[in-house]
Amino acid sequence: MTTGLPRMPAAEAVGVAGSDSPLRAGPPFSESVDLEELAFREDAEPYPEPLHDVPRFIDSKLLPEFLERVLRTTGIAPKGVVVELGAGVCWLAAALAGRPEVARVTAVEFSRRRLQDLAPIAIAHLKAPAGKVERVVADFHAPGLEDGCADLVVTDAAFHHAANPGRLAQVAYRALSPGGIFLMMREPTVTRIRSRRDHGLEGDYGDFEREYSRSEYLSFLRRAGFEAKSYAAPGNLGTWRGRAILRPPFSWLNGIAFSEYVYVGRKQGEEPA
Repeated sequence: MTTGLPRMPAAEAVGVAGSDSPLRAGPPFSESVDLEELAFREDAEPYPEPLHDVPRFIDSKLLPEFLERVLRTTGIAPKGVVVELGAGVCWLAAALAGRPEVARVTAVEFSRRRLQDLAPIAIAHLKAPAGKVERVVADFHAPGLEDGCADLVVTDAAFHHAANPGRLAQVAYRALSPGGIFLMMREPTVTRIRSRRDHGLEGDYGDFEREYSRSEYLSFLRRAGFEAKSYAAPGNLGTWRGRAILRPPFSWLNGIAFSEYVYVGRKQGEEPA
């Protein structure tokens, strides 16, 4: 387990990541974009000391370790072209870009602040090949992706923010080549005994922390055309509960009390060689 203060990347390494990782503007935002959330991400999201706060976010939740566990659990082997929708600070894009089988990652995020100021810190912190991470400022409801451009589409705690989740699932479906996979990680899931979450600071700025059950997530995927499946996976390996869910007796209670899953949609067709 990670202990103490997270290591911070050198300012020079962050500068190199920012210059080597392409940054471009995508299409105009769609009518589905949540402008309240955009204002929060641009002006109020608390990263007072980015060089410290971004690594702390990544390390305290053991996010790279979580990703490796998810890939083992689901049997997904990232390769080729990856698209991340709602990329945030780009930790997931950076972690995937570090895998030699991945040719490049397109990270779509509507907050320029996140992509321009915070993502280079995550890329440098994870020592990712920045040239493989393309940052695109765009609304993930209308990212301007070519049909069939990706082998893998991913979200990390982002799908539930979509004002139009059905449309977002369709974006992922169209972006994937036949046999491609849509992986949704760390999406909060409610149960009958936990029907609403505490939205914290985000709740003061809008209504973009939306609530869905496991069956609703799977339904979004299936209506878009995917073969859909869920896998039990704790969202934060850095907590006692996250570690406990991996073993009985708590693993038996996941569907009733905790509902921590990842969701996988597979597009029908032969997977590219």
